[in-house]
Amino acid sequence: MRAPTIPLPLARTLLRPLYRTIFRPRIPWRVQRAVLNGVARCQPLPTGTLRRPLVLGERAAERVVADHDGGSGAVLYLHGGGYTVGSIGTHRSLAAHLAKRTRRPVYLLDYRLAPEHPCPAAVVDAVEAFLAMVVDEGHSPGDIALAGDSAGGGIALAAAQWLIHEHGMTPAALALISPWSDPAFVPVRRRDVVVNRAWGFACAGAYLGDGDALDWRYAPAQGDLCGLPPTYVLAAEEEILRDQIVELAVALRRSGTTVRYVESPRLWHAAQAQAGLVRQAADSVRDIAGFLTIRFLQRSPKCRTLT
Repeated sequence: MRAPTIPLPLARTLLRPLYRTIFRPRIPWRVQRAVLNGVARCQPLPTGTLRRPLVLGERAAERVVADHDGGSGAVLYLHGGGYTVGSIGTHRSLAAHLAKRTRRPVYLLDYRLAPEHPCPAAVVDAVEAFLAMVVDEGHSPGDIALAGDSAGGGIALAAAQWLIHEHGMTPAALALISPWSDPAFVPVRRRDVVVNRAWGFACAGAYLGDGDALDWRYAPAQGDLCGLPPTYVLAAEEEILRDQIVELAVALRRSGTTVRYVESPRLWHAAQAQAGLVRQAADSVRDIAGFLTIRFLQRSPKCRTLT
């Protein structure tokens, strides 16, 4: 594997002005998407990474592997980007590093983006992709983990709720990296290294469209959390989403979900996307992979409600 080479303080210094320039409400979504896709080309992949394009449900996807087969199990990964930007390309490096560490395939999904396709389009795409992994790719529902960062974490959580309560399928695990699971939540902080409130409000409005802010598909943190599989929840200490992420972790535990909560004092929002460049981000992905690998070797517990 190619070793990350950028010191963490330098990476932070370089990324802050980049994101502040891109993530502005006045910049058209198509421009933000194009710039992010261009920047993502600088993200290295682990040696030996293999990619296979495919279709899951009705959406383009990519199957990423980066090591020898470690046994049954796969990850469906939902990229972040405020429900409005991001792509397979922006998160290919993260997916490849996760595949390398889990020794299992990671499927990246090109779900529909807002404002062209507001909620619940992205959640529908994630659910249909999961079902396609079962029918077309031959994975058992209990062998598929759902993972995502930022908005992708919110989509992963909502998709898990949908699968459990509508299809009777419980994923192997959830891995929620800086999850944005309640877009209506107003953060106290104005900005962090990556995102800012003004851009967040614009994204939230674009994703909501004409929908209801109380819809659990829009705000899965406010939905039924009972029956979820063991869940990894990660937050950066200084990110503006930290308060709602902490609340989510508490709510998950109260519902009976087994939770591993990790808080990074040095990394930034969804820094794992820089796993190919920053050692600490790579270490974080390794920890997530360790959690998922253990889950692939165990059966998910049944729902229990705390009293």
